[in-house]
Amino acid sequence: MKTKNLPLLLFWLLAGVLPLQAQTLEEEVRAMRAEIQRLRQEVETLRQEVRGSPQEPSPAEILPVLQAQVQEHAQTKVESASKFPVKLFGTIVSQTAWNSGEPNWLDLPNIAGPRRTGEPSGTFISTMRQSRVGLMLDGPTIGSMKLNGLYTMDFFGGIPNFSTGQVMGLPRMLYAYARLDGEKSAFQIGQDNMILAPNNPTSLGAQAFPLMFRSGNLYFRVPQIRAERVLASSEGGEFHAIAGIIAPVAGDFVAPQAVNYQFVPPPLAGERSRMPGVQARLVWRALSADPYEKPKWELGASGHYSRERFVTTVSSWAGAVDFNATLGRFGTGGELFVGRNIDAFGGSVGQNAQSHGGFIEGRVTATRRFSLNGGFGTDRLYHLARFPAGITRNSSAFGNAIYSLTPEFSTSLEYRWLKTRVPLPDRRLNHQLNLIFAYSF
Repeated sequence: MKTKNLPLLLFWLLAGVLPLQAQTLEEEVRAMRAEIQRLRQEVETLRQEVRGSPQEPSPAEILPVLQAQVQEHAQTKVESASKFPVKLFGTIVSQTAWNSGEPNWLDLPNIAGPRRTGEPSGTFISTMRQSRVGLMLDGPTIGSMKLNGLYTMDFFGGIPNFSTGQVMGLPRMLYAYARLDGEKSAFQIGQDNMILAPNNPTSLGAQAFPLMFRSGNLYFRVPQIRAERVLASSEGGEFHAIAGIIAPVAGDFVAPQAVNYQFVPPPLAGERSRMPGVQARLVWRALSADPYEKPKWELGASGHYSRERFVTTVSSWAGAVDFNATLGRFGTGGELFVGRNIDAFGGSVGQNAQSHGGFIEGRVTATRRFSLNGGFGTDRLYHLARFPAGITRNSSAFGNAIYSLTPEFSTSLEYRWLKTRVPLPDRRLNHQLNLIFAYSF
């Protein structure tokens, strides 16, 4: 083809293509306009139907629905491999404390140590290691029972061997169990609070270990298999029975000086007994008319028995009575116990001995957001000639004020008094002031 004909050819091509493109775009624009007009007509029809409806919803009726939809979309979704619902929750706990003496634990003291000769006593600490995080699992229905589970951990497992290890709290498993709940029966397997003496004093800053541990409050989280049953019920209350077996932990583990952690749990006195511990509890609960409120009052009796094999085999046993009551703005609770070789539960001030003790607390709900709490507890050893021990008595008291700025964010100022007695004339006393902030999510 000759070069002089090329411009003429391009002209005829553009002349044919451009009108075709323009025609295509014009048809698309017409179609879009028609679609927009149709949508406008549908919207206008819907408006007329709503205006003419005799049951037109009011703003007061629409607002709760919109709020529920917003909350639903705002939730963080966690999906499990089994596709059943999983809920992530936790609490960020900030604790700043001042101690006058030499306690064993600076943030949660439970034994007061001797004063240092020639040195001033007292400490100051700020820590976040009581913060916790967990998962709630909602499983399938098995027969007439519902399967659910819980896993929770905090950072109270110690600190690493590093120059600034104080700010590197190590994870520690708290709760891990699966549970079947029925109308009157329940079965559970995993690690949870023990069945014996379940009540604890009220405190925002004692979540890793409860107040009065080793001074009147028995407490232990332990692997267990338990069954629960409502034996009788009426309009006023319910009579419950709980029984189970627990792992035989004797509380006698002592790590070598050069080793802070041990990978394999050693066979100690509890494991060498070759049998689990047994615990049971009977409790009457006077229920409130509102099913979402706590029981008006409850009274329980519980017991524990296990065996421990050192050179010879000895028994570990305990009996306890616990109570809790609420009347309007006022409340009270506590427990009384007697036992032997229950150092794993904080009994006998963590020693292999025989003791009795307990605690009592009072509660005042001043307003919906503000509450005052206080209490006293003691653990006193007896039969010292038969069961000698280094500490003969341990007593503590507390008082706190808790204020909820929002349902999720609370703060508390707490005072704790601790006195530890030993056979020698040695004064072991500690005063603690504790400022706590807690944000739950």
